[in-house]
Amino acid sequence: MKFTRPVIFYNAFKPGAHETSQKLLAQATALGAQARLITDLTQLPQTGGTDLVVCLGGDGTTLHAARRAAALNLPVFSINCGTLGFLSGCEKADAEAAFPRVLNGEGILNERFMLQAVIVRADGTEETALAFNDCVLRCAQARAFSLQARLNGRLLQPYYGDGLIVSTPTGSTAYSLAAGGPIVAPEVDVFLLTPICPHSLGQRPLILPADGQLTFEPVFKYPGEQATVSLDGQTNFPLSKGDKVILSRSKTRARLITLPGRDFFTVLSKKLKWGNCIC
Repeated sequence: MKFTRPVIFYNAFKPGAHETSQKLLAQATALGAQARLITDLTQLPQTGGTDLVVCLGGDGTTLHAARRAAALNLPVFSINCGTLGFLSGCEKADAEAAFPRVLNGEGILNERFMLQAVIVRADGTEETALAFNDCVLRCAQARAFSLQARLNGRLLQPYYGDGLIVSTPTGSTAYSLAAGGPIVAPEVDVFLLTPICPHSLGQRPLILPADGQLTFEPVFKYPGEQATVSLDGQTNFPLSKGDKVILSRSKTRARLITLPGRDFFTVLSKKLKWGNCIC
């Protein structure tokens, strides 16, 4: 699919992002595309007007852009101007060579499922948000706490420790991996539950089918304690006694564009040194 109306968004805090965005804007114009530059993703058109979101920044920028673009069913081509750039479609140094190829329809579209989080308050009110990588539940105080978990209404064993990471396969290479969780290929439809510093030798990462519904409710020992729900490390909600979090697979899917030769396992090996060994 060719693109003729790209929107270019850059993270002003990333070195070289602004300069590269200006070059891409000039490139797109020279190729006859109706491109425009934005500095705030709320400026994305709500109805029509664009067919591609190009974002320049790190993985955090990609997460932010992917959630915004997914709600509008727009694909995202991410250019890494950060440190890791695991979710990016290309590196900053390759942007000027890669961008015309993407506009010409040479990119590969990868769809990723996202988490829908519904925070249900004790008084019955609800708040809803999306997560691309993960949903992290942890105690707001520096102490362990209990987390009651259910799958499709069925009670699971409670988690007791510093918290719990519920991630998508995309998020399996992020916080979940650092906490000892497994690596999962992005096309596999599963939830990953990875305990954070569990106070039991019997609690290990768990993989569950993504067509289920997970419910979590914090259990506190002392009055005034709270927990925190963090979505992609960017959207945060407090949890008090009686509140609960319901997680399910969102009908909205993130759409990322890469170029041939930048598949999941190649990036995994290059960025995270997967499979590297001393022989």
